[in-house]
Amino acid sequence: MPFILLMCSVFVVHAQPDVSDKILNALTAGDAATLSAYFNDNVELVVGSTNDVFSKQQATGIVTDFFRKNKIQTFQILHKGHKDTSAFAICTMKAGNAAFRVYVLVRMQSGRQFIQQLRIESTND
Repeated sequence: MPFILLMCSVFVVHAQPDVSDKILNALTAGDAATLSAYFNDNVELVVGSTNDVFSKQQATGIVTDFFRKNKIQTFQILHKGHKDTSAFAICTMKAGNAAFRVYVLVRMQSGRQFIQQLRIESTND
């Protein structure tokens, strides 16, 4: 019995969380306000032709504008993974009349996930 408890505690300590469901749900809903609560102070953002590192406030405006112009129709998570203090998700999204590939990278800081990078790129489907 002690061996089982030891093994369980080892898995708990080393388990790394995937991208938070709250972040993925905000993307699914096109909810920029909720999503921006997870932005780091500076976010690498690629949305259409916009590609740079932006402050949290600037990134919030860009993502809000994108979701206002592109109503989400479908959102599918293709792959999630993690390493050390980072986690990522690769997704597809149909919004407006276009298809997009979505990549989100988060890092754990002070026990909380912060979005370091968000890419919403048009696909040729």
